[in-house]
Amino acid sequence: MRKIFKAFATVTVIAAITRALSFVFKIYLSRKLGAEILGLYQICASVFMLFACICTSGIPVTLSRITAESDTVGDNKRQFGALTTCLFAGVLITLTMISAILIFPQILDLIFKDARCKKIFLIMLPMLLTACLYAILRGWFWGKKYFGIYSVSELADEILKILFAVILLEGGILAIQKEYAYALAMLAGDIIVIVIIVIMFVAKKGKLSKPTQGKEIAKSATPLTVTRIVGSLMSTFMSLILPALLVSKLGMSQSSATAEFGRASGMVMPLIFTPTSIIGSLSVVLIPEIASVKAGKGVKTLSGSLGNAILFGCLVSCFFFTVFSGSGEQLGDLLYDDKLSGEYLAFAAIIMIPMCLNNLVISMLNSMGKEFNTFISHVIGCIILMIILLTTPSLLGIKSYFVSLGAMHSTALIINLAVLNKNVRIQSKIFFKSGICIIFSLGVAIVCKLASAALSDSPKIIVVISVCILATVAFLPFAIFSKMLKVNFGKLSLKNKTTFL
Repeated sequence: MRKIFKAFATVTVIAAITRALSFVFKIYLSRKLGAEILGLYQICASVFMLFACICTSGIPVTLSRITAESDTVGDNKRQFGALTTCLFAGVLITLTMISAILIFPQILDLIFKDARCKKIFLIMLPMLLTACLYAILRGWFWGKKYFGIYSVSELADEILKILFAVILLEGGILAIQKEYAYALAMLAGDIIVIVIIVIMFVAKKGKLSKPTQGKEIAKSATPLTVTRIVGSLMSTFMSLILPALLVSKLGMSQSSATAEFGRASGMVMPLIFTPTSIIGSLSVVLIPEIASVKAGKGVKTLSGSLGNAILFGCLVSCFFFTVFSGSGEQLGDLLYDDKLSGEYLAFAAIIMIPMCLNNLVISMLNSMGKEFNTFISHVIGCIILMIILLTTPSLLGIKSYFVSLGAMHSTALIINLAVLNKNVRIQSKIFFKSGICIIFSLGVAIVCKLASAALSDSPKIIVVISVCILATVAFLPFAIFSKMLKVNFGKLSLKNKTTFL
C-alpha cells in the first residue's frame, strides 16, 4: 500500500503544480484577452472538445484498464495488441473527422455566428490528431502505472502552451492578433509534447503488434465515448444557446452576453475545478488499481478503500466550498480584477461538492466495467441540465449556467452511488459521515461569509487569507473528531492510508 500512497502523492504534487500554472495562466489570459475574447475561446473549445470526444474519448480509459489487467497476469500480447487497435481506430476516426471538416467547411458556418470563432477553430483543427495520439499513449502509461510520466507529460504540455502563448501575445517577431495567438500556442505545444511522449514510449519498451481485442475495446469504449460526446454536446449547447438566451430574454447585446459566458466558463469554472487537482489524482490512481484487483481478487475486496476515497473526496470538496463561498467575491476581484466573476464564484461554490464526488465515483465504476451505467446516469443528468438551462435564464441570468451544472451532477451522483453500492457494498457509515461533512460545511460557509462581511473594509488579500485560516481551523478538528483524520506521534495522516492511500 505504500507504493499506492507514493503514486497518489506523486500525481497529486505534479497535478497541483500543473493546475497552479494553468490557473495563473488563465488569470493572465483573462486580463490580456478580456472577457469577450475569452468567451470566444470557450465557445471554440466546447466545439473542439465535441469533435475530440468523437475521435478518442473512451479509448484511453479502456486501454488503461486492459493494460493494467494484462500486466497483472503477464499477458503482453493482449496489452500491445490492444494498444495497436486503439491507435489504429483513433487515428482513422480522427483523420476522417479532419477531412470532413476541411471538405465541408460550411459545417462551421452553421455552428459559429462569429467569424473569429471559425478561424480560431481551423487553427486548432490539427490538434484533433495530436490530442488523439496524446490521449492514447498516455492511456498506456496510465495502465502501466507510470504515473510520473503520465503526470509530467501534462505538466510539460501546460508549460509549453504558456511559453508559446506569452511569446505570441506579448509581441516581438512572432506577434500576431491576440484573437488567434492562443490557438497557435496550443497547437505548437501539442506537437512538441507528442514528440516527447513518443520518445518516452520507446524508452519504456512500448511497441506495436498485431491488433487484438477489437470487440472488447469497442464494447467498453463506446459507452464512454457516447457519454463524453453527450457531455460535449451539452457544453457546446450551453456555449451557443446560453448567450443567445441572455440576448433574447434579458436584452443584452451579443458582446455583453459573450462576455458573461466568458466570465462564467473561463474565469469561474477553472476555480470551481480546483479540488480536482487533489481528487483527480485519486481517480488517476484508482482506475488501474481497481482493474488490477478485479483481475485477481475481485472488486468487493476494495469496499473499505473505495468508501474512504469517497470520504476523502467529500472532505476536500467541502473545504474548498467554504473557502470560495466565504471569500469568492474578493478572490474573483483580486485575481481577475472583475467584480462580477467574484460574485458568480461565491454563488457557484456549492456545485463543487456533487461535481467532484460524481467524477470520482464515475472513475470507480468505469474501472469496474460499468461504463453503460455511467452513460445512463449522465444522460439523465443532461436532461435535467437542459430543462433548467432553457427555463431559468430570464430569472437567473448567467447564474442558470451554474444551477444547471449543479443539478446535473447531483442527479448523476445519486444514481452512480446506487450502482457502486450495489456492486461493492460501501459501508453505511461512509454515507453518514459524508452527509455530516456537507451539513457541517454549510455552517462553516455561513460563518466565513459573516467574517468576510466583517472584514469588508480590509484589503482583499487579507479577507481571503482570513477565510482560509478560519475554514482550516474549523475543518481540522472536525475531521479528527469524525475520524476522517487521525493523529499519530504528532503527525496528521489520512485514516485510509493503511487501506488505499
